[in-house]
Amino acid sequence: MAAKKLIPQAQLREVMTKAIRDSKRRFEVQNKEVGMLDYANEARFALQAISNNPRLLDCDPETLTDSIVHLAAMGLSLNPAAQQAVLIPRWNSKKHGLDCTASPQYRGLMKLATDTGLITSIQANVVFLCDENKFDVDLGSKPYLKHKPKLSAPAEERTINLLDLKKNRMFACYCVAHLRDNEYPHITVMDLPEIMSVANASEAFAPRQKPGKPERAPSGPWVYWSGEMVKKAVIRRASKQWPLSDNSKYKQLLTAIDIDNTAEANEQRSEVRADKIEADMGEVITANQIEVIKDLCRQQNLDPAKVYGNYQVNSISKIKAKDFDEVNEKLLDRLRRYNEAAKAAPEATDA
Repeated sequence: MAAKKLIPQAQLREVMTKAIRDSKRRFEVQNKEVGMLDYANEARFALQAISNNPRLLDCDPETLTDSIVHLAAMGLSLNPAAQQAVLIPRWNSKKHGLDCTASPQYRGLMKLATDTGLITSIQANVVFLCDENKFDVDLGSKPYLKHKPKLSAPAEERTINLLDLKKNRMFACYCVAHLRDNEYPHITVMDLPEIMSVANASEAFAPRQKPGKPERAPSGPWVYWSGEMVKKAVIRRASKQWPLSDNSKYKQLLTAIDIDNTAEANEQRSEVRADKIEADMGEVITANQIEVIKDLCRQQNLDPAKVYGNYQVNSISKIKAKDFDEVNEKLLDRLRRYNEAAKAAPEATDA
């Protein structure tokens, strides 16, 4: 019996290994902009993650490919020792299956924040009820925060349980960021209701039950790594008020937060970013070519779906670059016939 169980798992692992290999070209194109990671290392870390979490074997292989590319976009490694990013299987209710998502960890976001040069140091912590008398914060013109954790408190007094709030002992979390050239730190505090609102936005943590469908239990990182997710949530909240910048490191931070937000929203497939990467490689049509096709369709009242549907893709942006000339020629020919027919119609009416 054991041998029978190993065979399908070995086949799934082979499929996932191929999915990782398929990401190499897109990974390297994206990594040219960031230049932080080594593909061979990340491929090895990904296989290690799959070995440690067999649920990743049940994910859509294409989402694993996308996730490896997202690592390059964020500039964050899967190296377990660095604790910058992690592969997480998330339930996709639209597909009724698991997607693999590359999610930044809170340490990864802190690294990206300090890499921008705008922030000299940053920390995020959780406050428990046993610390309440030793926690003081002022968010006025001269921000101030004092937190003296009760380190001698027993484990049950330092419990984070967002599924059973009667057992939960956390009441707040905070992020303190020291901005360059600023005398006072930037302080962000979130109370328990604010944290719960973020957690409840996760499809995995708060599954939307549908009539006639089997009930799904809460799962995902908000259940298994709630402390990490709480710290990440307050860092993401704080980042909205940090100084804006055009430097590439700041854009990396925004990219990581955007990828994390789309994963949390159960829409891991970042079509726009994937299309951009493929366009840079010459695999799909460019933005200008997309506009050419759209304009030709508008001129003859043609539904674009009838165009890209002929090429077995689900959007204009997915049309391969090698097919553009053919598409353009066909549309121009159709437009000529459309205009001829429009001119002939009034003449037939006059006759």
